[in-house]
Amino acid sequence: MKIKKVLNNNVILATNHLEQEYVIIRNGIGFKRKPGDFINEDNADKVFVFENKESIHSVHELLNNISLQDIELASEIIEWGKSELPFDIHDNILITLSDHISYMLKRLQKGLYFGNPLQWEIEAIYPQEYIFSQKVIEFLEKKTGFEIPRSEISFIALHFANAHSQEQNMQETIILTKIIDQILNILKEHYQIIIDSHSYELTRFITHLRYFVNRQINGQIVLEQETYLLPIIEQKHPQDYQCAIKIKKYLENEYHWNISKDELMYLSLHLNRIHFSHK
Repeated sequence: MKIKKVLNNNVILATNHLEQEYVIIRNGIGFKRKPGDFINEDNADKVFVFENKESIHSVHELLNNISLQDIELASEIIEWGKSELPFDIHDNILITLSDHISYMLKRLQKGLYFGNPLQWEIEAIYPQEYIFSQKVIEFLEKKTGFEIPRSEISFIALHFANAHSQEQNMQETIILTKIIDQILNILKEHYQIIIDSHSYELTRFITHLRYFVNRQINGQIVLEQETYLLPIIEQKHPQDYQCAIKIKKYLENEYHWNISKDELMYLSLHLNRIHFSHK
């Protein structure tokens, strides 16, 4: 790889033979280096790859507007997340997380605090990311000396939830979270229950909803099969079936999605498990 720009002694911008851009972080990696020098990627502790023009432009904007200390802080958290979370994390998170941490610290310096109305839902929908983000907030408090509000846990968790996939952007992640939040509200109102956010039944239901909503957002059509069980479920578990119908109508009215009989059946079965566990 060839060095494109030395940002400081610990951070450089480099390119490979395919013109992909890399942000490379390691103590002393930029010391006495200059643009045009070649460097071995194996010498780096943290390497973030940016392949498309939009990401490359965002990296340049990031480097021009955010302190390198905040970028290094974000990179340390991301590498920690890669070793602790059970899924791949896309390198674009360096852009969004660095930006978030930078502006969070600026807000804290001014005594400004933002709440997150979806905090409970984010904890329920993304439990692994939320638990990890709790540790991140403790780490940031020790590093910065600030007392960080608990609402920041859910904001950090959203960044890691969004980093699962190259294709999904933050807007899609927020839409998915809001849709699941509304479905859970329908459930709570229908059954008149307080949901245990840590219950096994709810975790399974939310996992199902995440895949279902992602398929709908991305226009993935699943072929409908003969659902001979649906009339049986409607007869034996009418309350659960009616709750599924309410969810179906909400999604059809708000998003114009076609909710198949298969999906109605799976919704009813999941709702039945949650309903039964709260009796």
